[in-house]
Amino acid sequence: MNKATASSYKLRTRIYVSMLALILGSFFFIGTYTYYNFKKQNQTYHDHRLSRKEAATLASITYFIKSQKGVKHSGESIFHLFQHKIYELADIHKLDIVIYNLSGELILSSNKELIQKSIPRKLERSFLNDLYNKKSTILKGQTPMGEAFLNSYQYITDTKENPIAIISIPYFQLDENYKRDLRAYLVALTPIYLLLFTIASVMAFLLSRHIAEPMRRLSEIMRINALQMRYTPLEWSSSDEIGQLVKQYNFMVKELEKSAEMIAQNEKESAWKEMAKQVAHEIKNPLTPMRLSVQMFDRRTPNSPNLENDTKQFTASMLEQIDALSDIASAFSDFARMPSTHKEKLNLEEITESTLALFDSGVIKFNKPATPCYVHADKNQFIRILNNMLKNASEAVPGNKTPLISVTIEAKETSAVLSIKDNGMGIAKPLQKKVFEPKFTTKNSGMGLGLGIVKRIVDDLKGSIRFESIENVGTTFYIEIPLSNQKN
Repeated sequence: MNKATASSYKLRTRIYVSMLALILGSFFFIGTYTYYNFKKQNQTYHDHRLSRKEAATLASITYFIKSQKGVKHSGESIFHLFQHKIYELADIHKLDIVIYNLSGELILSSNKELIQKSIPRKLERSFLNDLYNKKSTILKGQTPMGEAFLNSYQYITDTKENPIAIISIPYFQLDENYKRDLRAYLVALTPIYLLLFTIASVMAFLLSRHIAEPMRRLSEIMRINALQMRYTPLEWSSSDEIGQLVKQYNFMVKELEKSAEMIAQNEKESAWKEMAKQVAHEIKNPLTPMRLSVQMFDRRTPNSPNLENDTKQFTASMLEQIDALSDIASAFSDFARMPSTHKEKLNLEEITESTLALFDSGVIKFNKPATPCYVHADKNQFIRILNNMLKNASEAVPGNKTPLISVTIEAKETSAVLSIKDNGMGIAKPLQKKVFEPKFTTKNSGMGLGLGIVKRIVDDLKGSIRFESIENVGTTFYIEIPLSNQKN
């Protein structure tokens, strides 16, 4: 799984999956504990059951012995005493019975097959000593076939409480009983566990949704603020963890506003500094020849020949430089402030065609739109856009090449696109990102404010301007403006 896929999981999904994992883990440990606890209780139950059966059998034997006279302790006497009674007791109590003498030797068995199931023919001396101390005991065993069983041993006593023999009651079918009981137990628990898991899953889903929903709402508010380019403080009534997060966010918004104001102020100051340098540079250019002209004219005497002609040349030179200073002042004035506008519904085709009439029609090709395009704009500003773009297109073509300019208007669903294509030198890639910056120019003359002014006018019309350029092939500028029937 890559990083993008892993990060695409929502917080709500991660919380829900974590809760489900916790629930499943809890069910697993509870089930494991239940299994071993049931196994232990089941074993205890069978031990008690065997003890009860043993007690009932011994009670029957006690009554039987009391009815007999002169019970002897010999093995033969025990054999004759119980050779018929052992089967009766086995049938009554539904169990197998084995009788040993006090030496641990097998005397009688109600089931001949018991000898083949690992029932000892003779009890070991250590076991007899242990039995003598405890008076009764229960041992676990296993048949050669792997079948587990319990075996209870206890003394048979006479009327005087003296031991006369040892009775053994083996208890088989432990595995079958255990499996049957476990199966019944699991069948009873399965619906409950399924119901609990379903309820827990629903609650986990609702809880994860409840936890993640405030985060989603905050994220949506932040997204909307980012799209609208405004960072307003958020409101949150609770003082929980999310409330603390909102508090920190609001603090950051205030700090961001302060930083933005400082940055804007610094940028404004920097821009005006750059503008002042540019103005000083542009004004200094005509002042230098003006100073030289004044100095040269001052050296002339009233009797100098060609005084009248020199005076005319000096006057003409001064007027040219004054006009240049006036142009500089006008250009910076237009750039520094957006002139007052009077927007109206304009036919884009008509105003473009009338503007093109002032240029050389031999080098300009006009491609008219299929349907009339009306825009809501200031007429003078739009003419300024066309003049600027057409002038730049003409000046972009080198002198050794015939200019060929193509102007096209194309109507879209909600906007009109004006494209101006030239066959000039193009714009080098390193310079393309600076095209709309003030004082940038690729020409030897001019102040580089034309495209900056054009962009400001287009932005004011809620439009956009872009370009495509190939070196030594040409450049195409695209100006897209909303149609007048669209909301500006």
